[in-house]
Amino acid sequence: MSHLRIAGKLMLVVVLLLASTVAHSQGRHAKFMQVTSIGKFKPGFYTLLDGSRHGGKLRVWQDLERNVVQVEQGKADPINLQTADLQGFTIGTDSFAVVRQVAMVGAPNEKPFGEAEFFRVMLTGRIQVLQHDQLMRSHNTVGHLNIWLLRMSPELAIVGLPYEQSAFAQHASTLFVDNPLLCQRIRAGLVGPDDFKRIIYAYLFKREIEQVSYEEAANIFRQ
Repeated sequence: MSHLRIAGKLMLVVVLLLASTVAHSQGRHAKFMQVTSIGKFKPGFYTLLDGSRHGGKLRVWQDLERNVVQVEQGKADPINLQTADLQGFTIGTDSFAVVRQVAMVGAPNEKPFGEAEFFRVMLTGRIQVLQHDQLMRSHNTVGHLNIWLLRMSPELAIVGLPYEQSAFAQHASTLFVDNPLLCQRIRAGLVGPDDFKRIIYAYLFKREIEQVSYEEAANIFRQ
């Protein structure tokens, strides 16, 4: 019987260790079973609304409700920066811009990102492309939802683009009316959200989108 008890205890320990490993790999704090995605601290800086710039080691911390930029404090808990107090920040080679009251194209009264949110800068120049990364739960799976944001010219507001095919076809096409062929392709659903980088490349370089590969289009965006 003593051998059975020992074997049972060993099995229990193995099960607990496996459960702990799974929780850690999914970014969960086992104590609270909170789903999180935590980046690594990297050298960077952040700029406050008054224009003052501060250096440190920063990271992005995410759960299902919010994205937070944190500043390392050694052995102490990191400081959470308030997005509304920031102009932007840089972590390693990645730049992030804080934008206020972003609306979705075709729905100007909807502000899905709240009063202020930060977005990764993916392309600058003639047009500006930002990307929002959000931790999402779908059924029993947790993953990342990426939403593209676009400013077609410095005089226009940044708008978010739908990630659902039919809404993308209806609303995103309105941003490219000065390129009738490309606008027609989008409206007809021949290209969609998964082709976003190809759409931007074709628009900027006046190429037919059928001639633009995913690899070629990706080269103009920050990795």
